[in-house]
Amino acid sequence: MARYEFGRGIADYVVRPSDGLWGVAAGQVVTFWSAADGGTQYTDLQDASGAAVTEIRADEYGALPRWLGPDGVTGMWADAGGPTRVWVEAHAVTAGSPSQMTLDWLNVVRDFGAKGDGVTDDTAAIQAAINAAAVAGGTLYFPAGRYTLTAALTWASGVNAVGAGARVSILQSTDQTKDCITGTDVGGVTLERLQMSGPGRGFGSAVRLTRYSAPSTPSITLRDVLIQSWGGDGIFCHQLANTVLHRVRVRTCGGVGIHLQAPQDTVLGGASVSMTAVSVEGCVTGGIWLEGMAYSSLSACAVQQAPVGYRLDSCTGVSLTSCGAEQCTTGLTVYGGKGVTVTGFVTKGSDGTSVWLTNGAAGVVLAGVTEVSPGSGATTCLRTDAGTVSTVLGLTAVTPNALSGTANRLDPGDGSVVLAGRSVVPSGGTAARMGTAVLAAGTVTVNTTAVTATSVIVLTIQTPGGTVGAPYVNARTAGTSFTIKSTSASDTSTVGWRILDPS
Repeated sequence: MARYEFGRGIADYVVRPSDGLWGVAAGQVVTFWSAADGGTQYTDLQDASGAAVTEIRADEYGALPRWLGPDGVTGMWADAGGPTRVWVEAHAVTAGSPSQMTLDWLNVVRDFGAKGDGVTDDTAAIQAAINAAAVAGGTLYFPAGRYTLTAALTWASGVNAVGAGARVSILQSTDQTKDCITGTDVGGVTLERLQMSGPGRGFGSAVRLTRYSAPSTPSITLRDVLIQSWGGDGIFCHQLANTVLHRVRVRTCGGVGIHLQAPQDTVLGGASVSMTAVSVEGCVTGGIWLEGMAYSSLSACAVQQAPVGYRLDSCTGVSLTSCGAEQCTTGLTVYGGKGVTVTGFVTKGSDGTSVWLTNGAAGVVLAGVTEVSPGSGATTCLRTDAGTVSTVLGLTAVTPNALSGTANRLDPGDGSVVLAGRSVVPSGGTAARMGTAVLAAGTVTVNTTAVTATSVIVLTIQTPGGTVGAPYVNARTAGTSFTIKSTSASDTSTVGWRILDPS
């Protein structure tokens, strides 16, 4: 009967996606059981050399070396002396020779010779690991360490990277002209629990993914990643699709913190990107810039100390929810595009314009936008340039607004359309539902397409005239007109009317 391979990297710690990672201390003894509680201990194990063992000991990194389980067993409960056990699954089947084992999780230190000592050039070792994982797709594990890079790492589709934490697993670039991770026409990549640190100058980026011939750059995930000190953009990605940025922090970059681009000169475009709990701090050119993106969302994101906090350039159907910009000259710029929705957006310490709509931006909805403690250079809370169309609900402004565009507002306003506790009904045109009419010899016909056969028409005398009688609806033609008549044939009063339809 076949034996199955376990261990050799952190794949043996991953039980189910909901369980995450399970780590053990260096040198910890781990035993294996048939049940989560109680059960029978598996003692028929073999180590990498083929020797019989009853338990496995973690190495100096807290990782388990490879071993073979009992005949036919593809999963076991691991017990490291803690309060609970964890389910581990086999990687591959083997006929019994350790040399025939295959791996899907690769340790860049143990398997490829990277040092992570902050001195040795680890570029070649890590690139070799990427190339090996690219053969059939796989995951690279970066133990705690500082991995010095003198050139960019060329990434491949289906290759993931997981570190021991963004504070301890660090990719350190030393060449100010080089990016950290680059790739063209790649997809299905996850970068997690890593730090990418630049040389502090130059024009390199931490992550630069571009599209050349593929339809898009799909299924990219960055989670629990820290990016800092790059001369160019922190993240530059071209035509992303089906992508997640979760708990990503970008600091002190010379370009834009996060720049997602989908050029408009192609039928292809970037779409379906979700950014959650992302922060950008102290980036010279800007915070978060979405260019030509569609059907994407930013939630609980923050930008500090940038000329422009957020720039949505020719975007379609993009939403910002519970996001903020602090100490930015302009908090948010919506440059063209359509269908942008901004909810619960706060600018604090703005030193120019808090929110600026320009270049014909249409269908913009701003709800709960709040300006807090603007800086000494602040001039405008909401600026809408000519040709823009927006709906504004509950704006809290400290500095004046400049509304040259069409801005429909529901709040105490200043020259825009303001609905403040009043019922507004169409009162002009061929479909009017409210108006006045003057009786002549006690009768008048009102032309409006709003009248139906079941409409309730309310009449009141606005200005008495002649011999005043009691006005009533004498006749109606659905979709065309109705006739008002008075009980006095000499009534010349002005009669107010309003059409109500039953629900």
